[in-house]
Amino acid sequence: MKKYLVFTTLLLSSFSNVFSCGYSPYGEDIRYSLFLPDYFKYTDFMAFNYNTQLFGFDYEYQNQYESNVDDWYNFVQKNVPVDDINECLNTLKLTDITSNSQNKFLQYLYKNKLNNVIQYLIIAKQCEDVNNFEYDDPWERGETKRVDITPFFNKLQQLIDKEKSNYLKRKYAFLTIRTAYYNGNPKLINTLFEKHFAQGKKDYLYYWALYFNAFQNGNASVDIANIMAYSPEKKYAAYYYFHDQFNLENALAHAKSNQEIANIYAYASVQRIEPNLDYLNNIYQNSNQSRILDFLLLREINKIEDWIYTPYYTNYLPSIEFSNYWWHENQDIVYSTEKLRERSEKDRMYAKQVLDFVNSVDYSKIKDISLWKAAQIQLLFMTKDYEICLNKIKAFEKQFSDEKVFAQIEKIKALCIISNQEIGKAIIKEEAKPIILKHLNDERFLFSLGRELEFRNNLPDAMALIAHGNQKVDNYYGDYYTNSVEWQGNRLKNSGNLKYFYEYFDYLDFVYSANELQIVINKLNTKIDDDFSKTIYSQLLKDKNYLTDLLGTKYIRENRLVQAERTFKSLGKKYWNENYNSWERDNYDDYYTFDQNPFYDLKYTESFIPNREKFVVTKLSVTQHLIKYLKIANNPKTKNRDYYYFLVANCYLSMTQCGNSWMMRRYNSTTDFNEGNNESYIDEIEYRNGNLAQKYYHLAFENAKTAKFKALCLRMEDYAKDNVMSDYPKLKSAYPDYFNDLSNCDNLEDYFKARR
Repeated sequence: MKKYLVFTTLLLSSFSNVFSCGYSPYGEDIRYSLFLPDYFKYTDFMAFNYNTQLFGFDYEYQNQYESNVDDWYNFVQKNVPVDDINECLNTLKLTDITSNSQNKFLQYLYKNKLNNVIQYLIIAKQCEDVNNFEYDDPWERGETKRVDITPFFNKLQQLIDKEKSNYLKRKYAFLTIRTAYYNGNPKLINTLFEKHFAQGKKDYLYYWALYFNAFQNGNASVDIANIMAYSPEKKYAAYYYFHDQFNLENALAHAKSNQEIANIYAYASVQRIEPNLDYLNNIYQNSNQSRILDFLLLREINKIEDWIYTPYYTNYLPSIEFSNYWWHENQDIVYSTEKLRERSEKDRMYAKQVLDFVNSVDYSKIKDISLWKAAQIQLLFMTKDYEICLNKIKAFEKQFSDEKVFAQIEKIKALCIISNQEIGKAIIKEEAKPIILKHLNDERFLFSLGRELEFRNNLPDAMALIAHGNQKVDNYYGDYYTNSVEWQGNRLKNSGNLKYFYEYFDYLDFVYSANELQIVINKLNTKIDDDFSKTIYSQLLKDKNYLTDLLGTKYIRENRLVQAERTFKSLGKKYWNENYNSWERDNYDDYYTFDQNPFYDLKYTESFIPNREKFVVTKLSVTQHLIKYLKIANNPKTKNRDYYYFLVANCYLSMTQCGNSWMMRRYNSTTDFNEGNNESYIDEIEYRNGNLAQKYYHLAFENAKTAKFKALCLRMEDYAKDNVMSDYPKLKSAYPDYFNDLSNCDNLEDYFKARR
């Protein structure tokens, strides 16, 4: 008798996300929620939780026992362990119903000579067998025919008529109704329902029978709404099989009481993805003592979280889009961060409307007061009313003690404390520290705190919290999918963004300037000795050398060579001796190594310049030599200025996306050529176009003494611009006689030697 149902939810998200090229986070990967349904006792409504699942899920009834088990437990006056009753009803087979059984429920029945109950159990097991076969093909020839179970129906009818106990008579009637449903006899269903249930008590068995009767009732909208409201075991099936034909106006027209009106609005609400405040208010006005109203408020909070938190914290659009609402727009548009903030702020207006509703209810008439009080706190935080929120939290802490709910309130408290500060003055206050330490395993919580600090210009503490949370990323089989965070950097109006982040290092690499990262490094260079700071800064301190390396790289991107050299040099000789390719870290790969000297060796080009100064190539040594050669080249007294400008140009060319030393600027060489100018990297244009290489090749040209070397400089300037081997417009225009010689790489050495 255990029920399983494959429940396919509504298609709430765009299929374009599923079938797009490559991996792109969507749905539950990006949906942000702090007010988790798991904190509250509504597991029987699990299938109606607000989520973005596209393809359904297996549903098994979540309560420990069905109502039928509890019914029998009360029948035997609780003299039999409920587990044995459950085993008998849902596990034992027909052949197990014997006086020799070890099952204590059966022992009780045989001992007390309750033969009519034993007979009922035997019939119930026979019904299960009958319901499992509809066609007979004994010789397995593929020639099936419907089994005639009319004699069995006649037997059931005789048992109903003969049974003197109304308790068992109703159970026999339900067995017959269910058997009639599985064997295609709708007329018998209605007859039995009208005779044995329509006018009787409305217990669980009534709603089970009503469910099967609804399949042959052309106007069952009110019935299925009532089933959802009152039958834990049938609420999902009532929605799954009937929601397509449910009509709100028709159902309301046939409602016979305020309670039925409330049930109808509840049924219409359970998978509604647009704002549902109007329906919540209708439910409250007609039946405020409603458990489903409490659940629907929880669901509404989760929806608002998606609309506010998802764009606010992660820079993604809400995970579920729908029409007929103020922020619905074309999903293909790339929104700027400012646009996302505007959308988030508009949804805070709706949160204020829901907060007004929550504040207006009579709490003496509410079923789950703790949920409503917790929702009030959540909404106050959403609407940025931090002072009142903190006051409500104080009152909540005195009134309620449920561990899970209290944990959620604690997190909101910490977020309020952090958020209730001026930009530029935000710190991690003492009263928030114990809460943070208590919930260090909650990455989403730490990320939220980090973002609030980041928005208030406290980048060191922000990155410390986000980095600490990132330590959970490797926990693949833990709560990664429910607790991890993926987010985008600030979206600029003309930038094609790195698609997503799930590690703080990549985020710092992509988004922040050298001056901003310098603030983080300065913090790491201070004395961090109190227990709290050592804990939350543990990951940043562990990565300090890599972050310093990143800082130097950012200075290179900004062409601030002196600062880059000073930063790289601060790492010490040991770092460069043991880890001169910082990208190796834990995963060595030749792809990331400096395999050529950027001053003398060009990618895809056979060496044509004698290497006068050999050195181990690292970021530090390249930077030092770049400074050295620029100083020599920029000195008017230098005789070989053209030579040194040429070497400098080679280095800048090597540091582009097509060079052999791209590692000087990037931690990954790949780039999307179709995204246009990516403003998120300050040197993106330089990385793609090699403007500095062009500049210094031209300075080499201007200081060159021979025509052949001048021609070579123009050829390299053209190449740095287009990275094309055969199209050299400046060379062709100025030195057409040398064009054919320099159209390939064979004569580069001769032209270089012709410098003097």
